[in-house]
Amino acid sequence: MNTNDIREYLISRAPWVDPANTVDTVKAGDPTRPVRTVGVGWVASSANLRAAAELGCDLFITHEPTFWEHAAPEQALRAVEPGRSKQRLLDETGLVVLRIHDSWDRWPEHGIRDSWARGLGLTRRIAEDGARWHALFEIEPMPLLEFARHVARRVRPLGEDSVRVIGEPARTVRRPAIGTGCAGPDADMVALGADVLIVCYDGASYWQTRERLADLGAAVITVEHGTSEMWGMESLAWYLSAHFPDLTVHYLDRHPRAWTVTG
Repeated sequence: MNTNDIREYLISRAPWVDPANTVDTVKAGDPTRPVRTVGVGWVASSANLRAAAELGCDLFITHEPTFWEHAAPEQALRAVEPGRSKQRLLDETGLVVLRIHDSWDRWPEHGIRDSWARGLGLTRRIAEDGARWHALFEIEPMPLLEFARHVARRVRPLGEDSVRVIGEPARTVRRPAIGTGCAGPDADMVALGADVLIVCYDGASYWQTRERLADLGAAVITVEHGTSEMWGMESLAWYLSAHFPDLTVHYLDRHPRAWTVTG
């Protein structure tokens, strides 16, 4: 088995992906070399790549770009630091890097969105958009402050020490909505009755998204992008182990985390 085989397996089971127009491509290394050990992580940080090499991985699967450009082939920043050092690391180790993003975002049950819901303890899904980017859930009514604390407790083990909240702390919420990474819930979920939306900083700037959602009457809870997707990539590591028992698969999460200072 090689990297091309793994890529083909996943893309062939993701009919929402156009194989000729996807970022799910090989970013470094020889995709035809045999693969026995795989590292999986949210981002191909230098720390994750080093850890993968130390574990003897032949392949590292990342969800986000390796060289800081969303569109393939990620060439613009390879020739300047820190891209040059990262490319040197990849050349020296022979590590293959495969991005699995478009196929895994909306993968039912195990993918990014559904793993995010499961990690947050949201189990009663009552609606979703037609493309399966967003989902609406029902919870027992509680004050916004209590629900925000619930979210904060859930994500703390991922390395996020706080969440940001817009809305009156005492208002009652009962219908939270989530999205898929930067494709966060929006007015479509508010129209379906969402009263609190969980979004990420990378996908929901204040001026363009969060303030507008507040004007629509929704509360907003914001987390880091990686926080909303790490459970999904841990799920991918499990999925590969379950479907390819001959592979040794390691989940890696050694990327920088933001931390909070209050005045």
